[in-house]
Amino acid sequence: MRARLLNSSRATLLALVSLAGCSSATPHAVPTVAAPGAGGSAGTEAESLPELTPVAAPENIVGIATLRAPARTLDTAMSWTGLGVNWRALVQAGPGAAFLPVLDLEAPIDVVVTIDPKVKNRPRALFAASVGLTSRQAALEAFQGLEMPVEFVEPGVHSVQPNAKTFCFVAAALGKARARLVCGEDRESVELLSPYLTRGNPSDNTGDADLHVEVRAEAPWRLFGEKTQFLKLGIPMLLGEVSIGNADFDAALRDAATSLVDELILGLGELKDLRLDARLLSPANAPEQNELEVELGVAFTKARSWVASRLAGGEGHTSVAPDAFWKLPGDATQALYYSASDPDAAAQSFEVLERLFASGLGHLGAAPALQRAWPQAFKEMLRVSGPLVSARGSVPPELLPKVVDDRERLRSSLGYTLIGVEDPQSRYGALLEQTLRLYEDPTLRKSLSHKYGVDAAKLPKAQSKKGPARLAESRLYEVALPAALYAEMLGDKTLDPAKLGGPLPLVIITFRDGPRTWIGFSSYAQLIEERLMALVATSSPSTLQSRAGLERLRRDRGNVAGYWTLAGISDDASLRHSDLEKLLGSLGRSQVPVVGRAYGKAAGPSGVIQIHVPAQLFRDIATSVAGRQ
Repeated sequence: MRARLLNSSRATLLALVSLAGCSSATPHAVPTVAAPGAGGSAGTEAESLPELTPVAAPENIVGIATLRAPARTLDTAMSWTGLGVNWRALVQAGPGAAFLPVLDLEAPIDVVVTIDPKVKNRPRALFAASVGLTSRQAALEAFQGLEMPVEFVEPGVHSVQPNAKTFCFVAAALGKARARLVCGEDRESVELLSPYLTRGNPSDNTGDADLHVEVRAEAPWRLFGEKTQFLKLGIPMLLGEVSIGNADFDAALRDAATSLVDELILGLGELKDLRLDARLLSPANAPEQNELEVELGVAFTKARSWVASRLAGGEGHTSVAPDAFWKLPGDATQALYYSASDPDAAAQSFEVLERLFASGLGHLGAAPALQRAWPQAFKEMLRVSGPLVSARGSVPPELLPKVVDDRERLRSSLGYTLIGVEDPQSRYGALLEQTLRLYEDPTLRKSLSHKYGVDAAKLPKAQSKKGPARLAESRLYEVALPAALYAEMLGDKTLDPAKLGGPLPLVIITFRDGPRTWIGFSSYAQLIEERLMALVATSSPSTLQSRAGLERLRRDRGNVAGYWTLAGISDDASLRHSDLEKLLGSLGRSQVPVVGRAYGKAAGPSGVIQIHVPAQLFRDIATSVAGRQ
């Protein structure tokens, strides 16, 4: 269904967008239209229009979307680029010029998706979209001028078929636009949905956002919810793919998979809707505050499922950015904080995880003591309520050699990462210690050598020593990892392992700052030492305390919040040599922070992710793209 819906959506929206791009005329009364004759040309007898009456929403609506004022939205977005581009002039110079006087882009563009209740075996979506028209007469003449077949359907309604995959009605309408073009993938969809799209004014119930998208769960669950039980049939197939032949591990895995499927079914039964709202905000006399605000929301009807219950409980654990957040390096390309959490919520699901960890370590050959110690350390780490902060940044150019080859580029791709957590018992540090002991366990190494043909003698050993004197209770760990392993971890298949040379260092430093544990990761020991020591310095020249654009994190509460930059996302090593990396690379390396936060609400319960994109980012991207052309 999804592929079909995407294809139909693409075809229909293409038909509408190909007509879009005109300056909008002021809506006027429904015109008297001459009905086309049998030969397809307009006749001389005037068409008598019926009285229009409001229409209720059809049954089984599963999706609805509204672009409230297309022309205004485009005007605002283009003005933020600073390029002075007139999108109307661009459209007028293209194939859509014939429709410039036809589309009313001050009226909403609406989309509605329903489920056909007649199809019982699997969901079948019926889809239609509508755009406002300044005149039915002008629209019909424009279609006829393009030699598209136009037929009379009933008073006030004519059909037109722009292409083999798109069917449309041109119909009189209620609302801001007094006529509308309604298109779908077939006549059935258009006939079902056009009354609501022309006389139901769906945009009146979608809030005030410039763009609203809503997916409703009630109809699909009512019609097909019982079929979700078939998800359990996939558990044996999953176990067949990931089973390791260890009875204890496989039993724990089966219990975990069963619990996850039960949780998924319960969550789907409680799901109410998913929403997206986007607004272009332009405060009066404050252009520096112009921004795109995007809200992603999810709502449930009950709080029995784990996700819904966590959202309900999250409202009592929101906070603004803690003091530790503002100590993070000012050159960080992304930084986050997690507010204090409820440790008992995570501990509820640990029993199955503990069995998986212990049996998995036993299968790999770890010493019995470590089979117990590592899961216990992980469990204790889950009991830390936080708050937790983290930051990631790039390697400064001064730490790189003059000639950066593939080896050095690979090494620098990890940048640096800092994590700080309110951890009075130093449980994060204890987990790291247990992990390194596990890595050094001679029994495990011997088992790996026997099971997988790994030469235990060639596995690099971890080096541990006292950390910098200025960092209290600090330890420095260094593991020399094969360069080929680095490349494999990052998914980079373009590098030749034979040309990458010897092992690359991974440096980990931990230290205590009062009740807080700090952990830093990098391949450059000097870099991570400098960033960690700046955290405890009396005064530091560059921290997030002085970085512009983060004011919202001081006043808006969240369960998780922080910022990202386009440069930081582009530097994500997991995207290397992907199509997404190429796309991001074409957009430039803006350092403008995009601030976001996520929080749960007891009402519903529900959850919201809110993202704020400054208008300056539009300008940075436009300038970068224009400079490449």
